[in-house]
Amino acid sequence: MRGYPFSCPIELRYGDIDAMNHVNNAVYVSYLEFARVQLWRERFGFVGSARDIPIILARVAVDYRSPIDLADAVTIGVRVTHIGRTSFTFAYRIEASGRLAAEAETVQVHYDYAAGKPVAISPAFRGQLAALRLE
Repeated sequence: MRGYPFSCPIELRYGDIDAMNHVNNAVYVSYLEFARVQLWRERFGFVGSARDIPIILARVAVDYRSPIDLADAVTIGVRVTHIGRTSFTFAYRIEASGRLAAEAETVQVHYDYAAGKPVAISPAFRGQLAALRLE
């Protein structure tokens, strides 16, 4: 997907569809989560439990642009738009059969589960994140 260094397809499920015959708006957030997990697996090499992904989600915002129907082929693009000391921001583009369905943003905090607190993003991790950033 142009402008997004990482993208992945989403397989729609019948249960994603609501009474209005399109994907329920709350389901979009689970699609974002799926894309983040795929990103961590493919780009950062994380496998195993959820705690192998050293982040907590601090913020989610979704702008809905057009409905997604069960017959649509859905792809989500992800890029980094900001890297701070302990947090970073992902921007997403959700396309349904080639058209814009939604744009979203999430803020993740780099987190040490054992210590129970945010931690500074290491230079190595910062470099991996920077590879997903468009200038």
